[in-house]
Amino acid sequence: MTHEFLLLSLLFLLPGIAIWVARPDLRSLMKRAAVASLPFAATERLFYPTYWTPKFLFDLADRVGFGVEDVLFIVGLSAFSSTAYAVAFRRALVPCAAPGAPRRTRPGLAAAQARPGLAAAQNRPGLRAAARTRPGLAAAQARPGLAAARPWLRAAAGVALALATAGALLAAGVPVLYAAVAAMIAVTAALVGARRDLLVPGLLGALLSAALYLGLCLAFAALVPGVFERTWRPSVLLPGRTLLGVPVDEILYGLGAGLAATVFPAWAFELRYAKAPRPDRPAG
Repeated sequence: MTHEFLLLSLLFLLPGIAIWVARPDLRSLMKRAAVASLPFAATERLFYPTYWTPKFLFDLADRVGFGVEDVLFIVGLSAFSSTAYAVAFRRALVPCAAPGAPRRTRPGLAAAQARPGLAAAQNRPGLRAAARTRPGLAAAQARPGLAAARPWLRAAAGVALALATAGALLAAGVPVLYAAVAAMIAVTAALVGARRDLLVPGLLGALLSAALYLGLCLAFAALVPGVFERTWRPSVLLPGRTLLGVPVDEILYGLGAGLAATVFPAWAFELRYAKAPRPDRPAG
């Protein structure tokens, strides 16, 4: 087959399509994950032809550094890796400030808020009026666009940090795939340090995504026998190491992508995982 990467990319779209249909509540997450991951499609120039040598539509990888296949692959990968945990464990993403979310309150502040005198002072008309008319507060309330853009700015900063980390590892001589995986794990670990509640979802999402990634690669190998031997370069650090015929490097990439995609959108958009409501059973 001439365009193996195109077939692989189309295979990677299938789980996301199924999740899109079955879980409408996760569509917003899938769209955000896809947009945030698109910059990584342009990193194909780092993988081709040192890591692998697929054929691209219109020879775009040789002309511009990446192809249509990269965009399809990244969108498909982000779709299922960002939602695998939520689907498998029947979770939904809700705002951190939603009812029932744990509130971070400093002990001293909680004690101060419980003092009757302070409560009375907070109820004074003059104090309430002053709070309402503070220029900074009024300006912040008058700028809803800024509040809407803030999560995307956080997302852009996270993506830039991941790319910079991978670039630094490449400059230090780390092979490209391992640099990519290490960057995803390192940046995600930093995010989990700020959001401990995302640790378990991240680990489970990584395992689920790696399993699904492996399954898709096995289907790909069945459709195009010998494709990994022909198109993939020998592994630098794990030469000849495969799992059911799939290079271990690829499974590591799926693992890192699942970890990052499960944690990153929740951190960037200030969301948390909660139990998803059960679908209503049809009457009768």
